[in-house]
Amino acid sequence: LGNIGREAGRIQEMVDRMLELTALETRRSLGKTEIVLLKPLLDELAGAAQGAAARRGIVIEVEALEDAAVEGDAFLLRRAVSNLLDNAIDFSPEGGRVGLSLRLGARRVRILVQDNGPGIPEYAQDKVFEKFYSLARPHSQKKSTGLGLAFVKEIAGLHHGRIELVNAPGGGALATLSLPRATL
Repeated sequence: LGNIGREAGRIQEMVDRMLELTALETRRSLGKTEIVLLKPLLDELAGAAQGAAARRGIVIEVEALEDAAVEGDAFLLRRAVSNLLDNAIDFSPEGGRVGLSLRLGARRVRILVQDNGPGIPEYAQDKVFEKFYSLARPHSQKKSTGLGLAFVKEIAGLHHGRIELVNAPGGGALATLSLPRATL
């Protein structure tokens, strides 16, 4: 009965996320935008994820020495970075570390999310942004809905940005969300 309840919840989550993704995919532009400060956004999301990370002894380190802004939809940007952060926590080992940092360029700003987990297997590297593609989480061996990174890709596109997920040089995975920088 417990298993049926969990699976029903998982299916409901998948249906809800599919509806959201379909709504995102049909949008051609953001519509109403605002200036979004990224340092407070990263601090807020790191704080919100702290509970899930602490249960597995994972430390979230935020590195944002300077603030930067983008023009966009704060809710969607929050969803994108939150998804990347959740994935990094899910793939980090017990007692691991997740880095969340902000890098500023003259025209673009990059949000980097790095874990120290197993990295992305070679066979999965070109599939991670496909709908329904999911890798088993190392600590639980469970898979997600496979829609989170597809969300991030759509959100990045709506903001005239891009998302990249690669194996980090020192191990683990490194997600980079690159967005046009707004002037304050």
